[in-house]
Amino acid sequence: MRAPNTPTHDAEAGFTLIEALVALALGVAVVVVVLSTLHIASNGAARAVAAAEQAESFARIGAILAGDAQHGLLVRNAAGAVLFDGQAQSLTFAAMARFTTGTPSALRFALVPAQDGTALTRAEALLLAKGATGPWSAPQPIWHAAGPWEFRYLDAAGTWARQWAAPDLPRAFGLVSLEAPQAVELVAAFPDLIEADCALGPNPDCRLAAEVFP
Repeated sequence: MRAPNTPTHDAEAGFTLIEALVALALGVAVVVVVLSTLHIASNGAARAVAAAEQAESFARIGAILAGDAQHGLLVRNAAGAVLFDGQAQSLTFAAMARFTTGTPSALRFALVPAQDGTALTRAEALLLAKGATGPWSAPQPIWHAAGPWEFRYLDAAGTWARQWAAPDLPRAFGLVSLEAPQAVELVAAFPDLIEADCALGPNPDCRLAAEVFP
């Protein structure tokens, strides 16, 4: 006796429509995950590069400001006032020559609006008698940062001020981003300053002993 014909399904004949849709959905999900991972990695790399460039920029301008501050010079004008003008957007002080044969200078730093942020410029002028200065050089941009910035000045009590009106010099000056004004950055400290007559080393007008000079 022959058995009645019964329909059979070959499991290997192929995917059903539902299985194909599930496989397609899984493939799309994998592609999305891979693309998201690549996008996140790319953004992370871009942020890392930007952070490294900012750190390098901070280190470079910090070295310039610290070097100028370390050469800070105590100069008084004919009225006895110290040559120092500390404002929120500008700073002027006298500095010793970087080389023994040079002439002491007045330095002027200014924060000026620039594209996408603030630029810091630096200018110099020869220091003349009684705190007078010669013509100023053209301001040269030496640093650029995003957002608005200001100068701050550190007093003997450890307080930072936006302006400096005291008869002596501050302990240090720094730059602060107005987007995070609680953190003073790029601090440059002044050393124990010497009188202008001693800026070029031992000479008849300098009251310091020759032994104090290197």
